[in-house]
Amino acid sequence: MSRTAIIARKLAVARRQPAFVLLWLLPAWLLIGMSSALIAIVPFRRIAPLLGVNLGATAHRPAATPQQVARARLIGRAVSIAASYAPFRSNCLPQAMAAKALCALWRVPCAVILGIERARPEGELRAHAWTSCGDAVPTGGGHCFTTHVPLSCFVPAGEAASLQR
Repeated sequence: MSRTAIIARKLAVARRQPAFVLLWLLPAWLLIGMSSALIAIVPFRRIAPLLGVNLGATAHRPAATPQQVARARLIGRAVSIAASYAPFRSNCLPQAMAAKALCALWRVPCAVILGIERARPEGELRAHAWTSCGDAVPTGGGHCFTTHVPLSCFVPAGEAASLQR
């Protein structure tokens, strides 16, 4: 496939994206890069408080309005597209961290969940990170709640306080 054909195909795909996604591609890409650098440099125990309050081994889905769920899905799309063009580590954890930051910016309730895959051969663990907002799973894939066992669930401090009452 020629370079011109590839560019034309990518532009056609870009035209089909909502304006919100196109406008937030660069910030999402930068947040994924910063998250990736942070993961490489800083121990996770120092990163964890930035994700929110750890509720433990639960898969909490923060309550959200239909508008917030729609916004979370658009954020997830922007993060996913940005990750596909990243020259740095852009797997599930940097994507979840970037989505959480963008959700916080837009005041969309978001939980970051870390877990391991169910039914792996003995001795083999496969970790995964994903985000949830209402019935949306902006990053990580909608299958996560059934295929993974949650180990940690991070929510904003305000959300954690309301859950403890």
